[in-house]
Amino acid sequence: MTVLVALPAVYLVIRASGAGWDTVEASLLRARTADLAVNTVQLAVAVTAASVILGVAMAVCVCRGIRRGRTLAVALLAAPLAVPSYVSGFAWGRMFSGFEGFPAAVLVLIMACYPLVMLPAIAVLSAAGRSAEDVARTLGYGPLRTFLWATAPRLRTAVAGGALLVALYTVSDFGGPAIVRYEVFTVGIYNTYNGSVDRSLAAVYGCVLVVIALVLALSERLARGDHDEIGAPERRPASSESPVAWLCVTATVTVGLFAPIWSLISAIRTSQRVPMSSVADVKDLLVWVWPLARNTFEIAMIAAAVIVVVSVPVALFIRRPRTPLSGAVEVTLNLGFALPGIAVALALVFFGIRVLPELYLTTTMLTAAYLILFLPVCLGPLRGAFDAIAPGQEDSARTLGAGYLATIARVSLPTVTPALVAGAALACLSVAKELPATLMLAPIGTRTLATDLWSLNNDLRYGQAAVLGLALIVVTSIPTVPLSTRFLPRGE
Repeated sequence: MTVLVALPAVYLVIRASGAGWDTVEASLLRARTADLAVNTVQLAVAVTAASVILGVAMAVCVCRGIRRGRTLAVALLAAPLAVPSYVSGFAWGRMFSGFEGFPAAVLVLIMACYPLVMLPAIAVLSAAGRSAEDVARTLGYGPLRTFLWATAPRLRTAVAGGALLVALYTVSDFGGPAIVRYEVFTVGIYNTYNGSVDRSLAAVYGCVLVVIALVLALSERLARGDHDEIGAPERRPASSESPVAWLCVTATVTVGLFAPIWSLISAIRTSQRVPMSSVADVKDLLVWVWPLARNTFEIAMIAAAVIVVVSVPVALFIRRPRTPLSGAVEVTLNLGFALPGIAVALALVFFGIRVLPELYLTTTMLTAAYLILFLPVCLGPLRGAFDAIAPGQEDSARTLGAGYLATIARVSLPTVTPALVAGAALACLSVAKELPATLMLAPIGTRTLATDLWSLNNDLRYGQAAVLGLALIVVTSIPTVPLSTRFLPRGE
């Protein structure tokens, strides 16, 4: 698996080095390269920092300020995961002319990413009692100091893992920055591949992204640490009702979910290319959208199943206690999530044409691309769940005569099933939204909601693109339900 994930990075290095060191040096020293690097880094820093702040704030609102309706609040706050960044950018662009550049990219990506921090934080806060917070208050600490002293240390591991996913997603995302016309490395790679016969420059850009991914993955390991204390969960305290918490939740959901949906509906209503004046028109619309939605969902389900099957043995290998080899494997696997889909797709095309031509433009190769890109989103929750298993549980099974595999099947896997469901849902969601790899590797004649939406937007057929945007939100909302309820306390 490590070899497969490393294949795109190896391809990029070979392709870049094939042009000669002088060419690589000249490419790295170009003013445009510096601009793309600055844009990419500042976007990643801004989105990650804002997503951490917003995600933790929403987790605190849900777990400490909402008692009745917590399930609804979590579901609504997780719902922006179902809105692809390019759909959100398209929708906001229809509402406000001139919605482009750095602020637009930051807003679009924050709304797409903050649940990646919020959901794990909710899981930690829901399982934690308030004893440490009560002690802090008896010492005279205010709310902010209490949070920093008592609550923040518990959230470190969960927030570090979520922040890594946010940062990797930001540096690898193409659709969001492209649609709001903010040039980062992914957009530069796409434009270079489409506009130049010599693709060595794009390979150099891809190598820079590999370096950024390595730095991010290593930084997350340092922030997470290898000796986090995992204690038994305390009795969950009753939350108080806070109108301020509901106000914050409502404002966040409005920006991340309701506003884009309203914009898409408005675009459909004002479009002359989407007739909806009769029942026949609606039926024709469904006949057009249904095959695209079915293809999208089927491809996402197949890919998610493969990702789950692969992630289980990998998570068992990299679980605590950490070893240098498991650490190297974990860092390598995170590379795929940071690479743009177009770089992964071109590496597989290069490999498929020369080594396995029978797999070129097949579902197998497309699934391999999804596995490289999205294994970390399933591996993260699963790794954390395995780490949280008390050593005594597995030791007890072994003292009763169960072997290693029997212990995994009877004790470990049932314990981590909720995390496995969450990882599968997140993988399915990510696959359904993925754009560039699907454009390049989908079998001939296979169309999805994402690929047709992109084509219609490029053809300035905004009303029809809005229809597919709404359909894509509906399809991606299906795996969002188990993803959000996974992090609720038992019984909710």
